[in-house]
Formats: sequence, C-alpha cells, structure tokens
Amino acid sequence: MTNLQRLSSREECERLICYVPPRRLLGEVGLGLLVSLVWLAGGLPAAEPNGDPAVSGELYVRVKQTAVEVLVDDHLKGSGNMIAAEGLAITAAHVIGRPGARVELLSPLAGRRKAEVVAVDLGHDLALLRAESREGGYPFLPLANALPPAGGEVYLVGTPIFRHAVMFRGIVACETPTFEHLNPGYVAVLTLAATVPSGTSGGAWVDRQGALIGVQSGVMSNNGIPVGVSFAGLVSGVQRLLETQQTASTPNLGTAVEETWQQGRDILDRFPPQTEGLIVKVLQADGPAARGGLKQFDLIIEVDGQAVRLPDELLRRVRQKKPGESVSLTVLGPDGTGKRQVVVTLGRLETGWPEPAADGKGQ
Repeated sequence: MTNLQRLSSREECERLICYVPPRRLLGEVGLGLLVSLVWLAGGLPAAEPNGDPAVSGELYVRVKQTAVEVLVDDHLKGSGNMIAAEGLAITAAHVIGRPGARVELLSPLAGRRKAEVVAVDLGHDLALLRAESREGGYPFLPLANALPPAGGEVYLVGTPIFRHAVMFRGIVACETPTFEHLNPGYVAVLTLAATVPSGTSGGAWVDRQGALIGVQSGVMSNNGIPVGVSFAGLVSGVQRLLETQQTASTPNLGTAVEETWQQGRDILDRFPPQTEGLIVKVLQADGPAARGGLKQFDLIIEVDGQAVRLPDELLRRVRQKKPGESVSLTVLGPDGTGKRQVVVTLGRLETGWPEPAADGKGQ
C-alpha cells in the first residue's frame, strides 16, 4: 500500500494524510542548492552552476539567506522562502493549517519577525506571508518562467525535523504537472524524485539557474516509509499569489477517485471486462459531489460528455471552472449498472479563508 505523507512537524511525520493515484486511500476527505538569487543592491553576483561542489556550496550560502522557518503559535511547523524584498514569503498552506493562527518567521538575517497571512491557494497548497519590514529589505528568490524538463536537477534548503538550513537535491520526475489528493482536496503538483523529511514543507525547490520552481508539499510513502517521491506546489500558483495578493478560489468536486485498473477483484468483478473510468473511493462529508447524488464506488465514465479514465482528465476539466459552476458526470452504479447523470455544483476549497475579489482567479 502506498500513501502520501505531508510534512510540516514531527507529529505529522507519523501521520498518513491522503490519497495518491495509483495508490490506496486511507481515511476520509472531510473534513503538499544550485540557485542564483535576485539580490538587493550591493549583494554578491550570482555564480553560474556548473556541477562543481564549490559552486553548489557558494549557492547554498546564498539561498540560505532567503530561507525562513515558520512558527505557528510558537511551534516550528515548516520552512519557507522570501520571494520579495519587502518581506513577502511563500510556504505551504498546510504549514499554517487554519485561518487565524499566529504566525512568525525566523530569518537568518532579521531574526524572529511577526508575520501575517496575506493569501492562500489550497489548489496549490500555498500560503503567502508578509513579515515585518526590515531596513534594507530582504534578499529573495526569483520565480522561474518555466518548469525544468524531466531529469532536471532541483534543490531545496529547509528545516528537517528541527535541524536548521539543510540542503536537499532532487530530480524532476515527470514532464508534466499532475494532481495529488491532499486534504481537503486535490493539489496541482510537480513530481520530484527526492526524499525530504518532516519540517521541509513549504521550502522552495529551485532549478539550476536559481529560480523557484515549486514549494514542498508532501511525499509518497509505503507503509509509512518514504519511497523517494516528493510533490511540490506549482510556481504558477506562487506567481498568481505574488501578483494578486488575494486568496484563490479553487473549484472543489468533493471526492477522491481511483482508476479502475487499480482495483482488486472485489471491485473489478462488479463491472464488465475492460470497463474504464474512475471509481469514487472517498466522498467529502456533505461536500459538492455527495450533495449532487454521487455515491461511494460509483464509476465515473464521462465528465461533461467527455470520456475519462485518468484522475487528471477529470480534474483538469474541473479546474477550468469556477466555484458555483456545474459539472455533469455520467456514472455507473457500484454494480456496473444503472447508468445516470449526476450534476455537481462545485464548491470552493478555500472556504473559511478570506474571500477573493470579485474578479479574482482561482485556477
């Protein structure tokens, strides 16, 4: 059995949180250095990565200056990085945990600073923070214009299990982003071949040119043991938060699904041979899908009239819409019969967080 584990504190290191296709579900959805930096005036020029350990060591020193540690109600919960000179920092939304938490940042340059949550994007597992101002500002990471190709090296400096400023290396493991289920819903992520422990959540992954390409969100584990696959919230979400400084409005279907060929015989034998689609494994309690009439173990075979057999096909369609809009699902009952239409009015993942402006985008 393979599960996804989120990383933010020592306690969470032992807790299996959610669902990763093609893996098994645990629990309910109810209710995520080789760097050149954009430096402030007077900073050192950026070195060019060339694979030389001396270069990576120099760049480690540089990126360490942008790294922060995130305190939530006085507890060290995760990592983060400055992304603007005026004190804007990025971390994972699950590090903050809930609206109204008291947040502080530990900076190697500025010490302990009060911070406020400016905006969140749960569809990318991101939180934008603003630290108290500092004379001269803060050194910060630039954002990448494009994701590295599969096989590209990436790096992170974070705080694993309360050890400070530790550097990790990973490899981009898939050529395109995908979706992983992280409570309370699906997160758009970049998949990395990397093993990072608890406490690194919210730390910035950067490419060989030193630009932020994602924010550490979660890891895959097998029976509680990490298997060397990590997930990072996408830089596109970071860019949107930085530009708008408004909480996202991410459409939420309120279910977690698995592909038919992942299933055991107890489920496969309910359907005709070679039936393809998405098995409804978990329903958010009183969530949009449940209210629309979707049932556990229903098989989704079409979304808005288009055949689906992979979770990403369904989720990309959902993410093209806005909360309050509808999606039409063609489903078979748990016994493989009773074909019917289920119309679901999409909810919003960020319920409970500040509302976006009327023209805010949540994609």
